[in-house]
Amino acid sequence: MIEKLRKRIFYLVFISISIIVLGVIILFAILNYHNTINTAVMMINRMTQIGLIREAIIDKPPRQENIENQREIEGVYHVIVRDGSIDNITNNDDINEEIEDYALEISKKNVRDDSGIKGNYIYNVRKRGENTFEITFMENEDAIDHANSILLVSVVLCILSLIAIYIGAKKISKTIVKPVGETFEKQKQFISDASHELKTPLAVIEANADVLENEVQDNKWIKYIQNEIESMNKLISELLMLAKIENIDTVRELKQINLSKELEIISSMFESMAYEKEITIASNIKENVMLKANKEDIEHIVSTLLDNAIKHTESKKQVILELNKEKNDIIIQVKNYGDPIPEEEREKIFERFYRVDKSRNRKEKRYGLGLAIAKSTVEKYNGKIEVSYKDHFTIFKVNIPV
Repeated sequence: MIEKLRKRIFYLVFISISIIVLGVIILFAILNYHNTINTAVMMINRMTQIGLIREAIIDKPPRQENIENQREIEGVYHVIVRDGSIDNITNNDDINEEIEDYALEISKKNVRDDSGIKGNYIYNVRKRGENTFEITFMENEDAIDHANSILLVSVVLCILSLIAIYIGAKKISKTIVKPVGETFEKQKQFISDASHELKTPLAVIEANADVLENEVQDNKWIKYIQNEIESMNKLISELLMLAKIENIDTVRELKQINLSKELEIISSMFESMAYEKEITIASNIKENVMLKANKEDIEHIVSTLLDNAIKHTESKKQVILELNKEKNDIIIQVKNYGDPIPEEEREKIFERFYRVDKSRNRKEKRYGLGLAIAKSTVEKYNGKIEVSYKDHFTIFKVNIPV
């Protein structure tokens, strides 16, 4: 229970801080990356404005004298793409097929204004007509290296931040649950000690009640005392079992058992109880299902579910016990015909001392611990227990991985 709380706090702290820190780092990287690109694009635009790059002739073919008088800058390429093909390119003494391929690829995006990095070039594109694009490429290794270094540093910072957050979240979660754990341990110790201490005086009361019964014979007051002693004994036994389960971190003394045979034996133990209520127990148990488990644990889980099912089944109806194996899971199901458990109550019934019908359960000496103990026991095997309702049957389903 405490470990589950610690894990929840850990995940909450880890995810929350990670989102904030990674968000800041990523935002910083994006802003710096775009700032580097925008600075280079501003340089391209400035060069265009002062005439270092030939003004593109969009609406008519370039005149020969304009091309001859054009001042060309090394590493800068000005490309006109019209209708999906290269219409004009400056600084092309040596045909640069790479630039042409980049220009055609960028023009296919059909973006009005765009900029970025392509290979070893920073580019800026402007849409000048329906199918005409003006694209300027500039070699700028420093700017590209700076942009790439920003991305690399950001990735490294993200990884280091996640490691630091992971370590910090584990320490924070342990610190937060420490006082809770100490309180919970004291509570468990108190329950265990109190239960043991109550057994002695209760045994004395029971012995004296038996002596009185022998002397005065049939007496309703003595019957009341004996009924309450029985009720208290059951409560103390359940409290001791709950304390025992919670004090064991893992299941011990595991043996390979034939689960199919165990369930058949447990089922037969409840036949007399079912007969008294005119209920039949139907079994659908797959043969030779083996499980490495503690026999007492399995007996308690199935007994609790069968006892619960019989007491909540209408007379002359069925309780069904099923055992199957699916892939890597062993599935035990106990079904009983009757009214459904309200949906809002289905998770609560596995809580300690929770009773859907308090007056009825009190009369039947039920204290809301059986299902809580069964759930704790199932979880020791890394399994899960859940309840559902289908076709007038309340279904308790236990999944145990093998």
